[in-house]
Amino acid sequence: MSFLDLFRPWPVCKRTFNVMLCWIAVNISYFGLSLSTSDFGVNHYISFLVSGATEIPAYALSIVALDYFGRRRSLSATLLLGGVACLLTIFIPMGIGRLTVAMVGKFGVTAAFGIIFFYTAELYPTNIRSVAVGICSTSGRIGAILSPYILHLSRYWAPLAMLTFSVLAISSGVLVLLLPETANRKLPDTMDEVTQLKM
Repeated sequence: MSFLDLFRPWPVCKRTFNVMLCWIAVNISYFGLSLSTSDFGVNHYISFLVSGATEIPAYALSIVALDYFGRRRSLSATLLLGGVACLLTIFIPMGIGRLTVAMVGKFGVTAAFGIIFFYTAELYPTNIRSVAVGICSTSGRIGAILSPYILHLSRYWAPLAMLTFSVLAISSGVLVLLLPETANRKLPDTMDEVTQLKM
């Protein structure tokens, strides 16, 4: 099987594009928030420390959420949390409050980053699973490449970068709900089984 099989049957093609968009949104938001830690009106070193420290509980939460809430709902909830927090930072003045809300957003996006690896692998059959994760991860890296350029959009309108992160994360969080749940289910072995996965 080749990577083209990820785009052949229409249901699998829709799923692949949905997951690729999710990877792009997660990477753009994650790296965008990581690179903008010094833009919240707080000491750069403290901002960086808080940004790094936020990742530890976020990854811990993602492990717990995968078991208790399933893959789809966990990924959707963490993306929505990240997107809403990014949107709220637009309305909060510079300072500790803005940093706090932005780090709530980073918490959500970081947890989504931890969840998406598992979820992507479980959505595809065994014989193309690693190719699917590789293609989706590559699309995510394109998002990571774009994130510094999106940050420069703030030169034209100050909230534009955070608004972009927010719109991507929220829209992706909603679209993830169209994907099937894979928790506590047999992983697909063939493309036919992939098309039969139910939400």
